[in-house]
Amino acid sequence: GLKQFLEYYPADYLRYYLVAINPYSQDDLNFDWDEFTNRINSELIGNLGNFVNRALGFTKKAFDGIIPETETYDDKDTEAENKIKNLAGELGLLMEQNHLDRALKKIMEFSSYFNQYFQHKEPWKKGPGTANCVFLSVNAARSMAIALFPFLPVSSQKIWEQLGFSGKVNTSKWESLSEIDVKSGHVLGDATPLFVKVEDADIAKYKKQLGPS
Repeated sequence: GLKQFLEYYPADYLRYYLVAINPYSQDDLNFDWDEFTNRINSELIGNLGNFVNRALGFTKKAFDGIIPETETYDDKDTEAENKIKNLAGELGLLMEQNHLDRALKKIMEFSSYFNQYFQHKEPWKKGPGTANCVFLSVNAARSMAIALFPFLPVSSQKIWEQLGFSGKVNTSKWESLSEIDVKSGHVLGDATPLFVKVEDADIAKYKKQLGPS
């Protein structure tokens, strides 16, 4: 049962899966191992974990974990900054209407956007705009840490600490997730992968132990 499942995987994995599949009631809840694997590996790890890891890992490597001074923004930077500034309002509306699945999807779309932004800016080439890319990407990771707390409390706290902030992420005001609050000169904490991949071989084993669904 559940207790056994939580010995194998973090509670945040189950939380993510359950909100993402949005069962209308407990009666509709049908746990599917294959869908669980796919959602964790491609969405939670492939999108969100990948972005946070890239943004913080690159900043550690290229800037010794110190947030650089920004330069003049190009159109892509301005668009990225606006994504951060609009996120609290967009998510707040969905949360008030109890659309938790849509709010989580919005956070994942935000992460996906910043993955593409990072890719587009190619900061590893150290060209012009590298500092802006790092500055905005790290601020996006901060926004995600606060936004994710109602869904993935353990993971959001991990991101918070990797960002180099002390205290609890949930003491930050919700609206503050749309502020550009990581300033130039701020020093990041240690960046480590947030999640561990769900392996097919393990799933095959757990299906036998816990049942196929």
